[in-house]
Order: sequence, then structure tokens, then C-alpha cells
Amino acid sequence: MLFRTVLLSAALTVFATGPLAAQDGPKPGRFETGSRAGPFVATDKSLTDLASDGYEIRANLGTALLLQKGASIFSCQIPPDPETLGFKPYFVCAELREEPRDAAAAKDAPKSGN
Repeated sequence: MLFRTVLLSAALTVFATGPLAAQDGPKPGRFETGSRAGPFVATDKSLTDLASDGYEIRANLGTALLLQKGASIFSCQIPPDPETLGFKPYFVCAELREEPRDAAAAKDAPKSGN
């Protein structure tokens, strides 16, 4: 129980500051399957698929929902529709897939000799 609470708390913290939670303008490919936004990777799963598979909504942040089943966490949000200045009629769900800190640091490190 403590592990679940800590894991969910950490996910909420990361999610709240991550790009999927931001309400700035849409970016090309931002909601495309496989695109990464921080530790979350967009999937082709729908909110209905996840709920049918036993995921439970644990929290919400604006239009975004956090779903959890065991140690697996997804975030789902309604993507903006810039053409109608509204929202699309579906949720885009992204799976929490963290990379090790060492791998992330290596990607961000400046390359010497350039």
C-alpha cells in the first residue's frame, strides 16, 4: 500500500510538470502513438480499453486523468482541436515508461569536440 501511494504521488508530481499536462498550443506529433512527453509515451489504447482492462481512475488534473492498475500507470487527456478551438471527441492515453536517470542524463549531456 505504501509503495502504491509513493508511486502514485511520484507520477502525479511528474505528470503535473510534464508536457502532456501543459495546456499550451498543440505540437506536431505530440499525441501520436509512440511520441514521448517526459516519462510518458503515447499509446493507441483508449480510456474505454483501459477501464475495461481493470484500470481505475486515481486522480485528475484538468482534462487529464491518471489511471492505475498495480504498478502500471497511464495518463489520458482530451487533445485540443485547433481548428475548432475546442477539443477532440476522444482521449489520448500515454503509458508511464521512465528511462533510467543515467540514460536520460547521457542524452542531455553536451557532446565535446563539436
